[in-house]
Amino acid sequence: MLHEPRRSRDGTLPASERDSRTAQLESVVAAVRAVPSSWPPGSLVRATDRQTVSAAMVQALTALGVEYAFGVFGGAIAPFCQAVSESPIRLIHSRHESGAAFAAIEASLASGKPAVVVATTGPGATNLYTGMAAARAEGAKVLFISGATPAAQRGRGAFQETGGPFSALSPLFTSGLLLHHAGVLEDAAELDTLVSRLANGFARPNGFVAHIGLPLAVQTAMRGPARPRVITSRAPACAPAVSVDCAELLASEDFVIWAGFGARDSADLVCALAEQSGARVMCTPRAKGVMPEDHPLYLGVTGLGGHERVAQYLQRAQPARALVLGTRLGEMSSFWSEELVPRGGFVHVDLDSDAFGAAYPEVATLAVQAEIGSFLCDLLAAWPDQSEPKACFVPPKTAAPAPAPRATGPVRPSFLMSVIQREIVEQRQAIVMTEAGNAFSLGSHYLRFPDAGRYRVSTGFGSMGQATAGVLGAAVARGNKAFAIVGDGAMLMQNEISTAANYGIGAVWIVLNDARYGMIEQGMRTVGWQPFETDFPRTDFVAIARAMGADGIRVERESDVAMALELARASLGPFVVDVVIDREELAPAGNRNQSLIKQGLSTALPSVTRAPRRE
Repeated sequence: MLHEPRRSRDGTLPASERDSRTAQLESVVAAVRAVPSSWPPGSLVRATDRQTVSAAMVQALTALGVEYAFGVFGGAIAPFCQAVSESPIRLIHSRHESGAAFAAIEASLASGKPAVVVATTGPGATNLYTGMAAARAEGAKVLFISGATPAAQRGRGAFQETGGPFSALSPLFTSGLLLHHAGVLEDAAELDTLVSRLANGFARPNGFVAHIGLPLAVQTAMRGPARPRVITSRAPACAPAVSVDCAELLASEDFVIWAGFGARDSADLVCALAEQSGARVMCTPRAKGVMPEDHPLYLGVTGLGGHERVAQYLQRAQPARALVLGTRLGEMSSFWSEELVPRGGFVHVDLDSDAFGAAYPEVATLAVQAEIGSFLCDLLAAWPDQSEPKACFVPPKTAAPAPAPRATGPVRPSFLMSVIQREIVEQRQAIVMTEAGNAFSLGSHYLRFPDAGRYRVSTGFGSMGQATAGVLGAAVARGNKAFAIVGDGAMLMQNEISTAANYGIGAVWIVLNDARYGMIEQGMRTVGWQPFETDFPRTDFVAIARAMGADGIRVERESDVAMALELARASLGPFVVDVVIDREELAPAGNRNQSLIKQGLSTALPSVTRAPRRE
């Protein structure tokens, strides 16, 4: 990160600072350009002994950077699992295949390396489906490997029959919108081609999801080590003339930077561009921390859990354009709000050409297909020397002081977030995740991160359970504690507490316990419905944690929150903080319910008689 320079009150650099900044900008650009390729050159494997296909495949995966494999074993995938267990790859036997998939997703995103998920045939493979869709949506690098029925037994009523073009599960072995690459490895000789495709896919900067079926006979077949010869070049960069044109266009008038998750590895360059140009920065929820959230040029978050000051700035300052970096601007990132669209439209940079015009088809867009870091390097190099940072209206950041704990009543979610900020975000370099539901909007709105890669939320597919199980993957990949802020509904739906206890993984769950599906209930009330079937019995998550070999503490008063989080930080293994929260305090959902109404949700519904809530 560049050093913090002296700035004028509007956040721009004084003239005396600009010359010294030039050398710093050049060093940042040079450092990014000098990053070597992450894939191994030449032959990935140097061994010469004959071995099973399983052993050869695991050896190749190790060379490709795989460090973790999660899954649920079975007879149809046993030889491959044994090969993994005898390799440097850490094998974690999960309690459900979807939990294994979520853990692999978060391990991949936390480490930047590919992760593996294993499952047996039949329901083992079908249980992977949600995780496959989530991995594709999140831009993770995940290889799913499942058992497959041998060709000679297909169509004969084999137990949990899987694989082949006539199987009911054939879509899981077909490349397309769900999977970048898929198929059944029918012969040992196909392994070289497969590993070459995996090497090429894992080199993609924007994620790669594959599924390979392995019949038992192929897993145990003998062959030499895999010897792929594929060397993948860097991600595409735009032509130099495009960078010059974009620099001249953006420098000619005020603009804002709209940073997305795709810019997370280019945070220094985003900050450098903002400081060079004076452009303000707003971030999607997944991009929190790409611009330090205490930086004077940072505006806030857009979408679910977003900040009103973003729209206030755009309305008052009237910037000409937005430089959109690495985001599709989907519903949870923008609500497709016209208030977020500058009068001159977007300069949109992304590796995925499908992102251009998808969320705002009516908005004028200059589309640049390029890797974000490469584009920003070229843009900074082409930035006009005579351009001056623009001074314009800056909305005040009216962050309220941390509220004092109240003496009675359950814990307010906003108070809980303020203590999480103080005791976790500011005390540890740990990943903090929020689950689909009210936790999503609470974390995005109240928490503030100084750097990228520490806040995780799923704004696209948004599966409940991704954080409750994925927190294990984040913890093992970073070798540190990871924290998941989750609802009680999600915790009941999916968790891997037992797995974390078995392996001593430092996962911490902070459970928002209100004995209901809180986001659904509040959403119903907001649009004028009488809530129905949203309540369920109050759950003791500490008792559940202890029954599974973990530990925890229940919190019912605000004065006890800090102490409970200190215990969670100091715990040696998995830990649950079960917080009884105030059911009446609304989460900052922003325009989520208005977005549903625009999509056709009726605001008129006959009242429903509710059964008494069970405690």
